[in-house]
Amino acid sequence: MLVVSGMLWQAHSGCAYYCIVHTYWQAGSEATMYEATDQTSTAAEHPDGSEIRESDWHILAGFWHPVAFSSELSDGPVASRLLDVDLVVYRTSEGVAVARDLCVHRGSKLSGGWISDDGACIVCPYHGLHYDRSGQCTWIPANPPDRPAPPKTMRLVSYLAAERYGIVWACMKPEPLRPLPDWPHLDEFGPEWLKIQIPKGTWAATASRHCENFNDIAHISWVHMKTFGNRARPVVPDYTLEQTDYGLYMALPYIEVERGFNDDLGEREREVFYQHHLTYPFATDLRVDYYEDDGESFVTSHFFDIGSPVSARTTDIYQVSLTNIPGATVEDYAEYQLVTNSEDVVIVEGQCPEAVPLNLAAEVHIPADKLSIRYRRDLVEIFGLGSPELVA
Repeated sequence: MLVVSGMLWQAHSGCAYYCIVHTYWQAGSEATMYEATDQTSTAAEHPDGSEIRESDWHILAGFWHPVAFSSELSDGPVASRLLDVDLVVYRTSEGVAVARDLCVHRGSKLSGGWISDDGACIVCPYHGLHYDRSGQCTWIPANPPDRPAPPKTMRLVSYLAAERYGIVWACMKPEPLRPLPDWPHLDEFGPEWLKIQIPKGTWAATASRHCENFNDIAHISWVHMKTFGNRARPVVPDYTLEQTDYGLYMALPYIEVERGFNDDLGEREREVFYQHHLTYPFATDLRVDYYEDDGESFVTSHFFDIGSPVSARTTDIYQVSLTNIPGATVEDYAEYQLVTNSEDVVIVEGQCPEAVPLNLAAEVHIPADKLSIRYRRDLVEIFGLGSPELVA
């Protein structure tokens, strides 16, 4: 039996709402583009050698997954990997594109190439073949000028691509199962907000384990003792859990310990309110609200977290944050989040089995696991993930 990002797989062989209500978004300055390419692969194929069960691979291939930060494309094409498929991510004058990282001529890596001087094409580093945003080969430099244009069949295996929230997303099916996460806060925010892109991390863990951990409250008091955990208050109250059009919503209070970070703050308790908006399969908007000590300054932070399944045992972690914490800096905020991640990754990478068991009888549950139980059940009942004999 093998594992894969998000689920257990088989090998081929057999709380009331918080009382504080504030208007916290202002029409703002940083709208981002969302545009999908109109050319996609006609047949997204389960890659040879993948440990992901084929039927589950085809389900996961129908979701949008991050494949690069937009900022990574400033110097040219970049290599990425999604569901055991090597990809090239590039930007032309018409927008972003995602394709298999494979020139159809002699199989070279297009991620080692560059963008043409006119900005219209990605250029193969081996023989200079030019491919436009749709993946069509437009020029073969070795051909004499009087030769016909490259045939329409000479094209890359391209996938749906979209750019939003400073992230490039890919869907490997022509018709996505679900839309992109709806996070308008990241498109519209006023000058009092600080936006932070956390450096991408790669975990030796599955996307489902990462997603469950990010939405787990009971671990905070035990795992996050360098950052905000409060071991003196481990009890998780009964909390709001609702089914939504996009996934799940959870809301509850917590008493954090506010620890000094790059300052002389020391330690003190602070009551906060968490709201988790989980978008299936692996994306979460965590909103954290609290009052400053003066009782008047209201602080809100958003932590946008997406696990992108690279392979059966590897996940890329994409995180973007928004905050109106007075005096916050990008450097300190990013460093704090990286320390928080370092506390989590030690635990998540060591979990066994590596993937979330979709058979609810496979692990013991406690009342605080209400979201986790619903999450596992929905992956099976809504999307059909997992083999029937494992999830019965």
